[in-house]
Amino acid sequence: MNNDQIEIILGRENDKPIFRNLMQLYKYDTSDYTLEDPSSFGLYEYRYLDHYWTPHGIHEEGRKAYLIKLQGQLAGFVLVNNHSLKNSINQPVMSIAEFFVMRKWRRYGVGRFVAYHIFDTFDGEWEVKQEKENRTAQIFWESIINEYTNGKYIRLESHEPEWDGPVIRFRKEIE
Repeated sequence: MNNDQIEIILGRENDKPIFRNLMQLYKYDTSDYTLEDPSSFGLYEYRYLDHYWTPHGIHEEGRKAYLIKLQGQLAGFVLVNNHSLKNSINQPVMSIAEFFVMRKWRRYGVGRFVAYHIFDTFDGEWEVKQEKENRTAQIFWESIINEYTNGKYIRLESHEPEWDGPVIRFRKEIE
């Protein structure tokens, strides 16, 4: 995959229906381990999507939504925010809230390229949580972050009420 074919575009409010539709594919993919069922309308819910375009969500929670396109076609999305399990430094800690690359584009380096781009976009502390049942995501994120940070990261097991699973923390230095 040629990286100049990959576009990472900050989502606008009028892109919300696109995110909502892609979220259905993402939530279906993750239902293997979340065991989530669609609603009685046949749709998976994601209650935070609208927050990515509210003043509170943008300014207070640091929410940003990005579309991923390859060769001009939709290929996935990334949602980031500043929700951290433990923020002892009193500074924003960026977090990957959701990360989705469509199956047809996996294993071509797209996820790696997108993750690097997102990490490069925000300086400072990062936290990447993974579902404890999603071993594939754990392998992906540990490999990507190990490479990105040259091994300078911390991997924790969280058993907090708000998150039960692995958490990787690292600092993206200001350049």
